[in-house]
Amino acid sequence: MAFPPAHMLVGVGMAEVVRSVAPLPRWRAWAVAAGLAVLPDMDLVLGIALRRGVGYHGTFTHSVAAVVVIALLAGVAAGGRWAVLAGAGYGSHLVVDLMDDRGRTNVLLGWPFTDERPFAIARIFPQVPSHIEEGLKEAVLSLFSRTVIAPLSKQTAMGAAFFVALVFLAWIIRQARGAPMRGGRTR
Repeated sequence: MAFPPAHMLVGVGMAEVVRSVAPLPRWRAWAVAAGLAVLPDMDLVLGIALRRGVGYHGTFTHSVAAVVVIALLAGVAAGGRWAVLAGAGYGSHLVVDLMDDRGRTNVLLGWPFTDERPFAIARIFPQVPSHIEEGLKEAVLSLFSRTVIAPLSKQTAMGAAFFVALVFLAWIIRQARGAPMRGGRTR
């Protein structure tokens, strides 16, 4: 399971790719994409609130159906460009989780039609021990231990590498379209 920094960096990179074809204000697009990139893991909060621990993690929020629902809601609320951004930002979470280092992922791509959890398509993001099963306080305190900081730092570095690669891809798309976007303003 990747932690929020990696998800947010990849989500923001996806925002730049979307902005290269659908002009949106940079900082608003980045904030929306970063928030949506971590939203699927709110199933952890739901599990903790309902005293199910990690029982809900990697369920309905980690599916293509959830991506479609989020994109449709954004489209109704803010229009087509924001729908594309919302789908890309939220969907980036699934892509990162599909590159988890543990083999079988926590992603239910086909929910509600199947409970099949696919194997990782690449083992890029190292596992970080979460300690959430031990309770919220223990999980938070564990973030300061060496066994957590080292893989979390590697995950964040990988997220940053994806961010740079996606920003470069966005630049290539803008150059190919002959439409550079300056200063985050829309045309």
